[in-house]
Amino acid sequence: MAGIKLIPYRDEDYEFVYEVKKNAYRKYVEKNWGSWNEEEQRKYFDNFITNVKNNAFIIMYEETKIGFYNGKIISNGIYEIENICIIPQYQNKGIGSKILKEKLEENKDRDIVIQYFKQNPVGKLYERLGFTPNGETEYHYRMKYRYGV
Repeated sequence: MAGIKLIPYRDEDYEFVYEVKKNAYRKYVEKNWGSWNEEEQRKYFDNFITNVKNNAFIIMYEETKIGFYNGKIISNGIYEIENICIIPQYQNKGIGSKILKEKLEENKDRDIVIQYFKQNPVGKLYERLGFTPNGETEYHYRMKYRYGV
């Protein structure tokens, strides 16, 4: 989909990003922990956004905010893709795939890791793009990507 770009997160994007993440993850939080506690989730999000805002981006389609992305270099030079969240009306249009492919190309000199909730079917997409299993936690599967392997 042409017209997709990432622009740096700004503090005025706070509420938009919270709602995008809430929409993307609420069902998994409820399934794993039994409920969505708005107060607890706000506290968690406040801490999250404070820690990632320098590596966070708003996904734009033309002039419309349609999602959120964040990723960073972690230990040993590995690049971690943390979140790709897209509002429902723009899902299943190849936008997440496009962003993933761009990040794979941008980081082709390093390993890339990603994790996702076990209930989330997105793992099939990651496999198609070349990610391989790399462990799991109680709630997440982890995958790794090596360029050219």
